[in-house]
Amino acid sequence: MIRLLLIVPFVGLLGGCAPQHTAVVHDDTVTLTLRAPKAATVRFASSIDRFAVHHAARNREGTWLVSGLPNIEFQYFYLVDGQVMVPDCRFKVSDDFGSVNCRNLP
Repeated sequence: MIRLLLIVPFVGLLGGCAPQHTAVVHDDTVTLTLRAPKAATVRFASSIDRFAVHHAARNREGTWLVSGLPNIEFQYFYLVDGQVMVPDCRFKVSDDFGSVNCRNLP
């Protein structure tokens, strides 16, 4: 019984560790996903086009996708319901405004 009590909290911790952000490379393009099922809007901005804002597409599960990005080095962030959001990404870089951006490295 003691073993079971120790395992249950550990399993609960694992459930909260699921990534909310992924970057998938296919050939020469990158698809970014952001899990935000409660968001009404998700937009994406990157250094590819001087941080122009683009709408992300939402699937039925509440994951937002930005696809067809070139697999080059670039910085990016999201706007989730109008608020800047930098997800937990593999690489980050300081920006010129005292914050950080995610960084895609090919």
